[in-house]
Amino acid sequence: MKNKIFIGFLITGFLLGTVRETAQAATVRSMTLSGHVPAQVKSATAMGALSPETVIPLSLVVQVDQPLLTQVLDRLYGPGAPANKHFLSSAEFAQAFNLADKRQKIKQFALANGLTIDATDNQDESMVVKVTGRADVIEQAFNVKFQRYRMAGGQVFRANNTDPLIPASLAPHLSAVLGLSDIKGLWQPHLRTPHASSAARAHSLSGTTGISGSGMSPTDIKKVYNLNGVSLTGAGQSVALVEFDGYLPSDITFFETSYGLPHTTITPVSIDGQANTTGIGVDEVTLDIDMVLALASGLDRIWVYEAPNSLAAGLDLYNKIATDNTAKAISSSWGLDEQDATSAIYLPESQIFQRMATQGQTIYAAAGDCGAYDQVNGLGCVTTNGFRVDDPASQPYVTGVGGTSLSGTVNSPTETTWNEFAISNGGGGGGISAVWALPTWQSTSNPAANGGSTTRRNVPDVSLNSDPDTSPYSTYILGAWVPLAGTSAAAPLWAAFTALLNQSRAALGNSSIGFINPVLYELGVSTSAATVFTDITSGDNAHYSAGNGYDNATGWGSFKGSALINSTSSGSAATVSLTPEIYVFPNPWDTRRYSQKKVTITNLPSNASVKIFTLSGFWVKTLTPQSGLAIWDLTNEAGQEVASGLYLYLVTGDGGTKFTGKIALIR
Repeated sequence: MKNKIFIGFLITGFLLGTVRETAQAATVRSMTLSGHVPAQVKSATAMGALSPETVIPLSLVVQVDQPLLTQVLDRLYGPGAPANKHFLSSAEFAQAFNLADKRQKIKQFALANGLTIDATDNQDESMVVKVTGRADVIEQAFNVKFQRYRMAGGQVFRANNTDPLIPASLAPHLSAVLGLSDIKGLWQPHLRTPHASSAARAHSLSGTTGISGSGMSPTDIKKVYNLNGVSLTGAGQSVALVEFDGYLPSDITFFETSYGLPHTTITPVSIDGQANTTGIGVDEVTLDIDMVLALASGLDRIWVYEAPNSLAAGLDLYNKIATDNTAKAISSSWGLDEQDATSAIYLPESQIFQRMATQGQTIYAAAGDCGAYDQVNGLGCVTTNGFRVDDPASQPYVTGVGGTSLSGTVNSPTETTWNEFAISNGGGGGGISAVWALPTWQSTSNPAANGGSTTRRNVPDVSLNSDPDTSPYSTYILGAWVPLAGTSAAAPLWAAFTALLNQSRAALGNSSIGFINPVLYELGVSTSAATVFTDITSGDNAHYSAGNGYDNATGWGSFKGSALINSTSSGSAATVSLTPEIYVFPNPWDTRRYSQKKVTITNLPSNASVKIFTLSGFWVKTLTPQSGLAIWDLTNEAGQEVASGLYLYLVTGDGGTKFTGKIALIR
């Protein structure tokens, strides 16, 4: 039991419901996992059955207890949540949500049905179990039939034409079976190059110092976004990038040297066997790295997670970032039309992004370069299929980043909504989700004031310059300077900015900012909004118009760097020391006595007390400090080692109703 978070007593109410559901499920032999038939099957040409000997890799995705996950997130980010939080480690998340048991049940099912567990499946905290099997074995295991199909563009792919069936007893543990289809290239990069037809508009932001006229330099970006006088460099922080291609390390070194930046350790992480080789997506990968370096040149490391361009590999990539939990700021410049992200993709994605939030990770995603339409084909944006938004930017636990256009000078810029549909069929992504309901934190933003929805998730949340013609960014790719932009430049810049913000918070003894949307929206409706955001009030994204406050064209707008950092980094944290190690009771109503284990808490305000709560919010005990010091002793006369997840909350002297700082998780 040592070092294991015991949470059974936290979810008693849920267990009663689960018992009833299990009793009902006992009469059902199997359950359907919906959302597994690709939308492309409807328009593709069937070419016959797949060879039964074909070996297929699958990603079996763990189903996490959503009610408990919601409780933990509410405690961290809901009303009254503290600004300084103690997030879960990857191991603590795995323990709290019983991943080991769920993974074991999935493996037992796989082995019993003739599938092979992948030798690389060796992370106990992972929410994905990797297996392989012959096509005929997989068909038997999941009651599906494989077909070969040809798309109108010529791509041949395999897919199932019915959803898989699984035993009802496995349903609480398995949420998706990914890899049944092998469609390639659905994750689209959201970058743009300048257009020759718009030479008169090119580089209209004057005063840029990019090499060979290739666009804004790191110094230019800092000037435009009020970071030029900030000494923060991202020291002690790391950033993770979501990529479906590779980069040349020599390009990055040349970029750093040319702009006088220190050398940053950049580590590629292979997902599903992807090598760090350059292909058609090299521009995107290099742009992302260069943009992070432009604002955060002192990072400890940039992790470049690289996967094959398939839906299953994309989910594997996000899962790996969450499982590793080494980077607190994450950027994704790749996305897909929300309608192509069936429930078998977006529901498991959502649980992984929620996990990131419990671990203090912030993830940004480019909202797309097709304005309110999102959908992309080989020729550009598709505007004939209605208004759409991009996944994962539309996910409730992701910060969607839209696009703006810069003009004026780097010292006195003017920012409007990015919209080039008149000349190039492109603009900042934004709109209303067809999948997700309006998050609580977004309801305060009055989205209807500028044409948004009061019932559905609105995108984007924030924006940054993305215009390739008025204000591209300087990048160095395959031995040449290349001007690039798009919302895929805006997302990594926000991630780099968050590394600076987290560095500032760490210096004050505070936690990382974590899921940042509640903070952004709280600031957006406050009297400080004009201080921390540049509110974009002109232009549109080919449907949604910018206006005062929040809008679906640019969200809250772009950051005013130093002011936003200062507004989210003030104060200092209480200090907690554990002597020698803490074991706490498994039940708040347990009246047994406990052997002495000491918690010492210092640096407390004079009007504060410390309340002790369980992970899901049961009050246990209140400590009243004396002269800024509080000591909690536990004794267990039986001397037994028992463990539980408890939070210590710093509470102001207002009757114990307002949490102002979560200072520790004792386990």
